[in-house]
Amino acid sequence: MPKKSLFKKSERVFMLLVFIGLLMLTAGSLLRGNEVNNRLFEFLGGVGGAIVAVGSVSLIRLRANPKSAKEQEISDKDERNIKIREKSAYSSFFVTLIALSITELVFVALDNVTACFVTTIVMGVHVLTYLLLLHFNNNKL
Repeated sequence: MPKKSLFKKSERVFMLLVFIGLLMLTAGSLLRGNEVNNRLFEFLGGVGGAIVAVGSVSLIRLRANPKSAKEQEISDKDERNIKIREKSAYSSFFVTLIALSITELVFVALDNVTACFVTTIVMGVHVLTYLLLLHFNNNKL
């Protein structure tokens, strides 16, 4: 089975983004008349619109200049760039973990039990995802 080019994969991802954004906009529009869900409508409408915009602009850029997309595909396979991305992701993981820990401490100081619970769950998912991906990638190599 031949590998799909990065161009086609990127195109599908951006199409999926546009679709998800449209779903969020539609859901926000359906909730608009309900006063209880007014903030939810604003959130869904804003985030959905932003996702549609990002996905659409990315699709247009991808289709408008295929030569640039091909150069990007070659650059993405470069070992040096791969190592840089890996190192950045590793550093980003720990920065995010530290930020979540600080947020947890703030919620403890404010005695907000619900927020502490949610932050703890997010931290757990964050670390668990890292460990699972580490195990998966170790077995893959």
